[in-house]
Amino acid sequence: MNTHSKLGRFVVFLAILLSQVMTTFLSATDSSAVCHDDPSAGLAFVGTLTELAAEGVPQGRLSARFRIVESLQGQPPDVVTTLMTKSWCRDSAPAPVIGRAYLVITHSSPGGQPWLEHCDQMRPVENAAADLAYLRSSQLGTTPTEISGVVKVEIHGYPWKEIPIGNAKIRLSGSDQKVDLSSDENGQFHADVLPGKYSITAELPIGYDAGYGTPPAVTAVEHRCTRFIVSASPTASFTAHLADADGKSINILSNVQLTLETVKDRQFVQSVWPDENSELKADHLFPGEYILGLNTYMPAVHGSAPYPAIYYPGVSRRSDAQLIKIAAGEHKVLPEMRIKEGKGCEFQAIVIDKTGKPSQSAAVGLAYEDYANFTVGYKEQTNANGQQMIYAVFPGPVVLRAEKARADGSADASEVVTLNSCPTQPVVLRLNHTLPHSPEADRKR
Repeated sequence: MNTHSKLGRFVVFLAILLSQVMTTFLSATDSSAVCHDDPSAGLAFVGTLTELAAEGVPQGRLSARFRIVESLQGQPPDVVTTLMTKSWCRDSAPAPVIGRAYLVITHSSPGGQPWLEHCDQMRPVENAAADLAYLRSSQLGTTPTEISGVVKVEIHGYPWKEIPIGNAKIRLSGSDQKVDLSSDENGQFHADVLPGKYSITAELPIGYDAGYGTPPAVTAVEHRCTRFIVSASPTASFTAHLADADGKSINILSNVQLTLETVKDRQFVQSVWPDENSELKADHLFPGEYILGLNTYMPAVHGSAPYPAIYYPGVSRRSDAQLIKIAAGEHKVLPEMRIKEGKGCEFQAIVIDKTGKPSQSAAVGLAYEDYANFTVGYKEQTNANGQQMIYAVFPGPVVLRAEKARADGSADASEVVTLNSCPTQPVVLRLNHTLPHSPEADRKR
């Protein structure tokens, strides 16, 4: 069953966020310079890979040992051991080869091991000529002191990817020099500066504010390239008042959750809750078209407010929903959204196999007609008689489907059954076809 929940989305968000935090090295695209977010702690060397081991390190990691051939930045010992991902950048780079010489660029780490998270941090020397030339010139003191960076959207959720911001104005203010920069269409900026400490201020295009990830200052190290990120956050938002069918404010606040999604590709954007005054707000929005819905991703459960699926401004079908159009930096006030309380209903589903016998350990998922996202309760499965209790809120439509996993990774499934009102008899679901195994389905289970 495809399970959509706040926890699942938070885990995805956290994984993406951690992936960004672990980026310890970024190469400037507008310069051959090897830029580092802290060149004073940078560690760069040419080393021969002598050992790869999985013992004694966290699962999914490898320990890589290098014999130093040439020290280029920092003070590495004769032998350096680093940690790296076992999949090595999800196979986007050739697997490491024992005995091969690599340019390795990472952080020195007193009391810990350097960490290789991205493929660019470890490249065969024959593929790293420009960076080798720069690092060697840096050692000789013949390179300029440089500052490089990128202006990009700080990730809050959808679209779950970095978005560069062009035409941003960045000012670096030091004791001996002030430098004004502008980001290009890829969000990149670069300048040669005098060594020293600089405070950072940024002016972003309409629709964006500076995010929390922008450092207040940066220190440029002589004959090195220092990199920093100017993070941006979209500023568009909307507010709306939530009321029941009689126009009264909704007072069951903790159990009313709405979801915002994109119109074009039905991507989840964020969850929205009303406050103590029944006012709801969605913020940090990109320009675009959205749909607001109640109980659209997660069906109502016992103990929650008994509201069936409903869309802004108070319609039962997604196709009838009013599109919420947001421009860059716009703060829109929507008309009131009224929702009508439904009736909670608990009924029995019976799952049978192709021969008509009760099927134990199957699961019955519930969804809404506009969605294919079936949700099951935690650890809920049919008993020895093929029975499972279902809770839904009517009027419908509410849709049901049963699945039972098979040892080969596929699953037996029933046809979809649509209910418009609370059934008075058990709903029978026959497992009459097989769904092929899908790695994508595995990730969503």
